[in-house]
Amino acid sequence: MCLVLVISILHPVGSIAQSADDFDYELILSDLEFLAYESMDQQEIQQFLEKKGSFLSHYVKQLETGERVQASDLIFRASRNHRVSPKFLLALLQKEQSLVEEATPKTTQLDWATGYGCLDGQPCNERWRGFHKQINSAAEQFRYYYDHINEYSFRPGKASTIDGRVIIPGNITTAALYNYTPHLHGNKLMKDIWLRFFATQLPDGTLVKVTDNPDVWLLQNGRKRLITSELALVSRYNPALIVDIDQSDLDTYDFGPVIEFAAYSILRGNPSGKIYLLTTDKKRHITSMEVFRTIGFNPEEIEDVSDEQIVLIPDGTEITLEDAFPTGALLEDEASSDLYFVEAGRKYSVRAKAIADVNFPNIAVTRVDADALSKYASGFPVMFKEGTLVKGDDPTVFVISNKKKRHITSEEIFNRIGYQWSNIIITTDQALDIHPTGDPVILNN
Repeated sequence: MCLVLVISILHPVGSIAQSADDFDYELILSDLEFLAYESMDQQEIQQFLEKKGSFLSHYVKQLETGERVQASDLIFRASRNHRVSPKFLLALLQKEQSLVEEATPKTTQLDWATGYGCLDGQPCNERWRGFHKQINSAAEQFRYYYDHINEYSFRPGKASTIDGRVIIPGNITTAALYNYTPHLHGNKLMKDIWLRFFATQLPDGTLVKVTDNPDVWLLQNGRKRLITSELALVSRYNPALIVDIDQSDLDTYDFGPVIEFAAYSILRGNPSGKIYLLTTDKKRHITSMEVFRTIGFNPEEIEDVSDEQIVLIPDGTEITLEDAFPTGALLEDEASSDLYFVEAGRKYSVRAKAIADVNFPNIAVTRVDADALSKYASGFPVMFKEGTLVKGDDPTVFVISNKKKRHITSEEIFNRIGYQWSNIIITTDQALDIHPTGDPVILNN
């Protein structure tokens, strides 16, 4: 049985950046997850419903043929007949009518179990009333979407405006879900349910590899990003944090952009000729050769790459003559001993030595007076990197994911994920308190 984690997958962020909405609306589920029609047999579906205390676990439907069939069998048959994951259908039932976790549903919940034939602002089409019709029709419709997606409004790679936001579906399944429910909230709910019920994803920032395969991947934003060189790996991450996973688990992730350049590389795009400093997760445009020379960069360090490679890297703040520390600096107030990370004209409080050791292991601390620090505007406190294992004064161990600390709820779970006890960082409760508390990391049996 594959390892299954119930944990939210959210957008990755740096130690400084903040985001008002870091849910990925452009990747709801992977195509492999949608197509896994053999992922559960009828008995496993039945056991899942029983575990959830669902009314469906003992619901029997009499078909027009007179045959009496369990709900779990109807889900199984629709899944196999239309080659759609039974997990997908279970998540859809929960999203539309809460039926997987409903102990005493209303008749209308069963009659319109998957919301098929129910359009916004209109009464549901009576032709599709009934649990059996709802399950079978939804499975058939989604399979048709998958096989004929170019016939529909929402397609992979095509920009569309949904609830006032431009969305470019990242794969066929995501486009199909928007064709079925053209709203952000409904599809966020679908992904949240999937993650809670079935997700195999580890926390954002986890480094993984498959046993006996040297390739290392960063799991980020529901995608796997291949790290193409050892230098690109060690300049950003701690290789000791790599965990082994099964190939089948790795296969559930869609591909994200590769990570191919070392942090703090100097890249020149072709044919644009623009020069950038690459930080751990962003590119900073060096605005002129005067800036390049004045700051002290070496022309021999420039690496020529294509503009197509450059465009995949998110933009950071431009580097101008005002940047005293273009690669960042750790400055300590010589009077108070308060520590700050300074970058792009701002200072960010570093409230524990452990945070500096983890996030900036290669940056030396420079002692300055308060006047020097007063030149910089204040930003948010620096948080631990994504994927860091950390504990404070008590024995509780957390993993940092999407700026939140998530409690790893048992030694068994810690070991099953593949974490190493030696990688736990000991810090202060004050440093932990910077991070909001997220959902605990638990395992589905």
